[in-house]
Amino acid sequence: MTRGFSLYLDALRFLAALVVLASHMGYERFTQGSLAWIRELNLGSDAVVVFFVLSGFVIAHTTFSRARGAAAYAQARMARLYSVILPALIVTFLLDQAGTAFLPHAYEGWWYNGAEMGEQYLRAVTFTTHVWNDYMRVGTNGPFWSVAYEAWYYAGFGVAVFCRGIVRWGLLGLMALVAGPAILLLAPCWGLGVLLQQAMARGLGDGISRLSAWVLALAPWGFYALALALQMPDRLLVQTWFLLGEQAPISVLGFSDEFLWNFVIANLMAAHFLGVHCLAKGAGWIGPRAESVIRWCAGATFSIYLFHYPILTFLHGLPGYDGTNAAHATLLAAVTLGACFALAEVSERRLDFWKQIVARVFDCIGARWLGTQAARA
Repeated sequence: MTRGFSLYLDALRFLAALVVLASHMGYERFTQGSLAWIRELNLGSDAVVVFFVLSGFVIAHTTFSRARGAAAYAQARMARLYSVILPALIVTFLLDQAGTAFLPHAYEGWWYNGAEMGEQYLRAVTFTTHVWNDYMRVGTNGPFWSVAYEAWYYAGFGVAVFCRGIVRWGLLGLMALVAGPAILLLAPCWGLGVLLQQAMARGLGDGISRLSAWVLALAPWGFYALALALQMPDRLLVQTWFLLGEQAPISVLGFSDEFLWNFVIANLMAAHFLGVHCLAKGAGWIGPRAESVIRWCAGATFSIYLFHYPILTFLHGLPGYDGTNAAHATLLAAVTLGACFALAEVSERRLDFWKQIVARVFDCIGARWLGTQAARA
């Protein structure tokens, strides 16, 4: 991956995280309708699809370029997930408990699930909150749903790459049976990133002219804007209603209810990535200082995504907060973003520390397994 394209992907995932944050700020309880247009355009949901395509691309790149084995892959993926998931679940629990105790009015709505807390968090750490038709919200942490999806994509990719023959297909089939249709429906969006990376590694785009590259890079955004103007997401959702026999898609598919529109976005992003890949080579015009800023911001993307909602919910319940006051709403967003950056310092920016923990766990499991095998022998 060239320096320019790598920087672009980092900048894009940071901007996508900000879009998700802004989308949630659009809820009436936070800004009293002043940002409702973001909710109406559903930009936050679309940004998650961008994350999926980008994630598939980057995971494929790191996996195939470093020639690591199955154990190293599993350790890296688990460290990446748990480095943010565990701190995020702790923060969610603490803020939710404090909020429901001292600011109960801020938690009286669909956005908070206070039932069966033990089951919620057990299923969160095992990524089973959204298997089949069970769409379990983890306290106030609604964004956790996409992590519960992505963990299955990580696992499926690992099995597909490192297993062979009947073992591969048997494990993939078992995972599909456990995960259920909702998670599987968005797997092609993640998988498209993998296919694109492999195609680029084999030379896709090498013969594309600069003019064609600009068209590939810019046209998807124009098509996206036109599709929104023509209400394509709503039209495709109506088709999903018909496919499901007049059942409400969200009641059957949860966060995969717009899978047809999500496929459109995924393909647009694939074309866009290809165009940018052809255009962004060395990016010599980006100096070391700008690069460090982009890398630093991108290093908090996962934290922004997974910490912001519980923080927003808690802060907006504090006495004196007025969602109609632009200064209050701006301060709410700024404090939330600042808190996410601070929490990134003990989560994803400490990835090496988390990798060591995961490696020790693997070593302990391996030693115990070998001990058991020796005892049986």
